[in-house]
Amino acid sequence: MADLTAALFARYNRVMRGTFVGVLIVACALVYIQFRMTLGAETSSLGQRMQEQAVSLDAIVKTASDAVNTMRIQAQTWFRLHPQGAEPSVLLRALQPGAAPGSIELEQLPPPWTVADAGNLTGLVGVRTPAIDRELEMALSLNGAFKTIKANLPGSTWVYYTSAYRFINIYPWVSSKKFFYADSLKQKEFFAGVEPVADPSRHILWTPVYLDEAGQGVMVTASAGVYDDKAFRGSVSLDLTLVQLNQFVRNWDESLGTLFIINDRGQLLAHPTLVRPGAQTILQAAEAFPPALRRDLPATLQAADGDLVELDGYYVETLGIQNAPFHLVLLVPRWNLVKVALETGVPSVMLLVMGLTLMLLIASSFTYRDAIVPAQKLVRYIQEEDRGSVKSIPDIPQAWRPWFLTIQNVFNAHTQLVSIQQELDVARRMQQSIVPTRFPSRPDLQMFARMIPAREVGGDFYDYFWLSDQKLGVVIADVSGKGVPAALFMAVARTLLRAIAPSAAGPGACLALANDLLAQDNEATMFVTLFYGILDTGTGMLEYANGGHNSPWLVAPDGTVSQLPGTGGMALGVIESVPFVQASAQIASGSTLLLYTDGITEAFNPAEEEYGEARLAGHLAASAGLGVEALLKRLVDSVYEFADGAPQSDDITCLAVHYGAAGPTKA
Repeated sequence: MADLTAALFARYNRVMRGTFVGVLIVACALVYIQFRMTLGAETSSLGQRMQEQAVSLDAIVKTASDAVNTMRIQAQTWFRLHPQGAEPSVLLRALQPGAAPGSIELEQLPPPWTVADAGNLTGLVGVRTPAIDRELEMALSLNGAFKTIKANLPGSTWVYYTSAYRFINIYPWVSSKKFFYADSLKQKEFFAGVEPVADPSRHILWTPVYLDEAGQGVMVTASAGVYDDKAFRGSVSLDLTLVQLNQFVRNWDESLGTLFIINDRGQLLAHPTLVRPGAQTILQAAEAFPPALRRDLPATLQAADGDLVELDGYYVETLGIQNAPFHLVLLVPRWNLVKVALETGVPSVMLLVMGLTLMLLIASSFTYRDAIVPAQKLVRYIQEEDRGSVKSIPDIPQAWRPWFLTIQNVFNAHTQLVSIQQELDVARRMQQSIVPTRFPSRPDLQMFARMIPAREVGGDFYDYFWLSDQKLGVVIADVSGKGVPAALFMAVARTLLRAIAPSAAGPGACLALANDLLAQDNEATMFVTLFYGILDTGTGMLEYANGGHNSPWLVAPDGTVSQLPGTGGMALGVIESVPFVQASAQIASGSTLLLYTDGITEAFNPAEEEYGEARLAGHLAASAGLGVEALLKRLVDSVYEFADGAPQSDDITCLAVHYGAAGPTKA
């Protein structure tokens, strides 16, 4: 009996050890699954947080870009509104000759002006002419904008206008004994880089990082060219220290890795430890990377562009910033994420092993109840979650609950992402439904349009509406920015235009009223470029006004291609009480009018070449005689063929109107 008992006990122990080993194998498998899922969730979460940080950084940079663009718009608007100059202002009369021959300075500010209200204008203008005085007056008119930008933009040090006429207006006011205009300023990149030869597209320029000569430390400058019609006059510039960028990266949780910022010149702009407050040294981007990644840094940055990838024991991701040539970089040692994944699963495993040991001492039934059954439920729960049929977490021991909650959270996050994508698809379809999809097709008038957003929703729109039996209004517009904010602003602009147009005296008056309404309480500083024309289908006369938009092209019956003369209007929504000049053109019978947005002409190919106005004109000439639908199809196909797979950077929208009894000769 004793031998039988021993044999039975030994067999029982073998069964229990086998059961225990089996459960341990299952537990290890679950730990591995948990580890992989947690590691995947951590990398996904880091990628999402990086996207959020990139959006936040872009908002910071956009504030500076918008400030520079606002100064440029104000300067160019002043030129348009004062073609012959203006009565000399108090500040202009206060300009005094400097020590050097032909020099000027604003060393003494006339009351009530103080050094808090204006900058010091110094220069070597020589003999003053009406043209020079006109530009001096414009530069002095920017003082209000300088003061506002300096007060509201953290990190700004100097705000200034530099003229090709050899003078500078710099804010805050600084005595001419400490700073006076020098011709060497025109050789600096903030000026030379925005001249027409260097910047024909008139973009916002960001300079490399440099040491401020006035002792303000390491900084960068945002600059833009100022034009009087087509004539280059100078540049508006904003000097920024890197304090705000460094504060931005220091707010990142260091346990999640190191966040830093580099520019396209290979320089390090911000780093939580390498770039210190008051630093007087410019560091290269490579210094922020470990030696293993530094050997082939361009390849590293390219591989990690937009994705969190594992390279030589590190997780790396880089995200470009839309409003500046900056890149946000995240560098995480792989062990950091592995440790987090292990710490998430190991405590649960320890509880499981202890529970299993206790259950083996009590009875085999406890083992089945507290280990095998929960494991089976967990696998079943994962399968049900995958099928989307889970109603609630089943009745399980408390030690198993974190497993189920983790799986539940992962699947819920996935479901939310799918739901967001579906909502964006609905928004895109709703936006497409706002614009007309049916067009007139009469013996004397044919129309067709195409709109292809760069994202799920866009900021472009086109429209047409009848103002009378024979007067047709046509509109095309491009809202600043992209995505949902641009789409909302687009809907508001279209609704206002439609409401105003029937009662407006003409296109110019219509745009003026729409601009005033859009500019009111426009805290988002969004604007829209817009062309609005009224075609009399009885006479062929086109009355139109242009709010900073691309001038339409006209294809004559003989194939000649030309652009409608511009009216010099500015974008809507920037400032109130701006007049819009109205013009008219006679449209010959058999002509086709093409309205379009800059998503066509500013399409880029992989070689960073622009489609451009000249290529568009050549394409229209080669497409003369096509029907409006065939014309737009060939035009969009031409843009895509030119882009050669490069990502679409802007919305593509175009509207073709064929006028005249003689219809197109080719299908």
